[in-house]
Amino acid sequence: MTRLYYPLSRLWPDYLRAGIGLAICLGLVLFVAPQSVIFALLVGLSLLFAWLGAVTIWRQQIEIELDASGVVRRGWGRMVALSWPTVKAVTLRYYSTRRDRSEGWLQLVIEAEGGTLRVDSNLIGFPSIVERAFAAAEQNGVAISEVSRLNASRIHSVEGNQP
Repeated sequence: MTRLYYPLSRLWPDYLRAGIGLAICLGLVLFVAPQSVIFALLVGLSLLFAWLGAVTIWRQQIEIELDASGVVRRGWGRMVALSWPTVKAVTLRYYSTRRDRSEGWLQLVIEAEGGTLRVDSNLIGFPSIVERAFAAAEQNGVAISEVSRLNASRIHSVEGNQP
């Protein structure tokens, strides 16, 4: 069994963004009239940055167990357990952070009878879960799109961009 997780070393930029955004928005709220549109906008942005921080905390608690029979996600919230023989769809998406598409992250989506599992390339061991999901899809006769196959070729370059 292989255990995969999101390490702090790859999540700290999200913590930093959430903290700085929240501090700036809440700091500016102190200087704005409560009945103004700007106040409502700053409160909304504060909630958005707080949500980013909460999601990052949630992701840090996730642990993925990968073995020959399937994959299990544990952590806060609902546990997701997928069996490889029940895989119905596998998609690998690339989200670019630059116009020239030289940097970004990948997101793997596995759909099976037990539910849907989404993980991104910040996960330690991401290539192993992608490889196993693609193999399960092929064994089950599930078509994998050309875009997903092309994105699979980006795995090592994306992982190399991680801190």
